[in-house]
Amino acid sequence: MKKLLTILTPLTLMGLAGVTPAQAAIVAGWNEFNASTASYPKAADTVGANITSTGLDTAGITRRNISFALGAGTNSWNTTSTVNTNQYVEFAVQPGAGFQVDFTNLQLNARHDETRLDLVLRSSVDGFTSNLGTQVSLTTSYNTYSFDLSSLAPQTGPVQFRLYGLNAESDTVYFYAVNSANVAGGGFVALNGDITPAPTVSTPEPSGIVSLIAVGALGAASLRRRG
Repeated sequence: MKKLLTILTPLTLMGLAGVTPAQAAIVAGWNEFNASTASYPKAADTVGANITSTGLDTAGITRRNISFALGAGTNSWNTTSTVNTNQYVEFAVQPGAGFQVDFTNLQLNARHDETRLDLVLRSSVDGFTSNLGTQVSLTTSYNTYSFDLSSLAPQTGPVQFRLYGLNAESDTVYFYAVNSANVAGGGFVALNGDITPAPTVSTPEPSGIVSLIAVGALGAASLRRRG
């Protein structure tokens, strides 16, 4: 009789040990809304467990009086290839005390109505200095884009993510975002990741420290006697 060879993967071993592997879930997600009439920062419509605060905000871009649309008019999209740090769409989240978020990606379902508008994503983790994932070139059709956040270490404090526009074809470009089943939670944008208890670092009790010092002293004395 032939014997079956079973390969024990890390996930299999975790299952045998009764440990359930962590599953990436939605951290915070927003459904489409009228950008002009909303109150800011706007709280997320879908919020993961142990997330204490969320907020969507914009800066330096005209908020249009239609379902989530930005740009054109006085504060139009950036037409240069250099990030304008005063113009962005921000998504902020904060885990509860004792918890951390290991972000996986940010999903966005959006389009523009002209020839070109590119987007980059940055975070407060490094002071909004480096791009996360790759630069996205929007089209005139709605598509769901994903920005990779796996390079970030797990975060225990508040984090802000900012989308910056680049290379707008003209100052009349509109940015539109609508709900999509391709986005976690069914909204137009979602932050996804694992929300888990933050590891704790235990420190020895004072009595334990004294004991360690005493043991070290005895060891040193023993070595001197042998010498």
